Amino acid sequence: MIRIWLTYLILIACGIQCEAQSWNDLRKDGKPIFTFTVNDTLDFPVYVVELPVENTKYYAAKLQTNVCNDQVCLPIEVNLFWDLLGNYHHFSKEDKFNFTKFDHQYFDENDYKRLNQILLDSLSPLRDYAVDDLLDKQAKKFSFEIDAVTRPTSPLFSNVTVPGALYTVYTLWHLVNGPIKQKLNEYTSQVYAERNWQNYFASSQVPSYQEYFLKHLSPAEIVRFKEKIIALLFAEDDFIPHYAIDVLQSNVFQDPTEYNPIIERLDHLKPHVITEILNTLSGYNQQTKAILGRFKDSPKASVKQKEIIEKSINYEEQ
Repeated sequence: MIRIWLTYLILIACGIQCEAQSWNDLRKDGKPIFTFTVNDTLDFPVYVVELPVENTKYYAAKLQTNVCNDQVCLPIEVNLFWDLLGNYHHFSKEDKFNFTKFDHQYFDENDYKRLNQILLDSLSPLRDYAVDDLLDKQAKKFSFEIDAVTRPTSPLFSNVTVPGALYTVYTLWHLVNGPIKQKLNEYTSQVYAERNWQNYFASSQVPSYQEYFLKHLSPAEIVRFKEKIIALLFAEDDFIPHYAIDVLQSNVFQDPTEYNPIIERLDHLKPHVITEILNTLSGYNQQTKAILGRFKDSPKASVKQKEIIEKSINYEEQ
């Protein structure tokens, strides 16, 4: 559910970002991280950038290219953004530039939102077809701008494109969801510790960043970032707290002096997280028993959790 809402918020935000995020306003590293080449015909530098208001980091590229092979739409100028794991995030354009579709008609606001939604779908049917396979071989459309005939999109694929802008959508989708994703992810793996991105990932509200942080901790970093890990027990995402428990299980949850401050806040955790923590604790001291006793008598404790506490205390007293 959290991931669905995050996607929804991204789509809403695109109404602002797609229109207003100028390349010149971004804080960029002095040098690109690499120059990416597409089919030996297009290359562009990729930068680590930061949004000046949000202090949010992305990989980004400014792209200027032709997207049509039939001259019925104009060249495109677009700023493309990926998250730090290589997943496409959003695009923006300069205020005075407009995307065009068939016969040089401008995109409207809904077209921009639809384009962003399509680009976010990394499993789109666009992945499996050549662009010519998406055209209606029977129908034809006449362009008054260039005095020529072109083929419209097949009705079978009308739901995965912006009407009148198939080449633009297809080109951008394959660019943002193609091999560049893996190259960006590999770059993150190489520089993650060097750039000290652990704090950024751990403090982010993005579940995929939190998960990456928890799954790429060395033994020394588990000690160094212990408080960050503990904080993720209280994350909004349903899965992240369980990854945090896995990290803390062999050290923090074996020592009551370490875990007692955590279980003092059991009532702030989600029920499924509470249950797993109760099943993980060992080595109770008197303070532990007192804390768990109070929680057991509280309305927050479920029947199952009360049973776990009673059995655990009885076992510790044997």
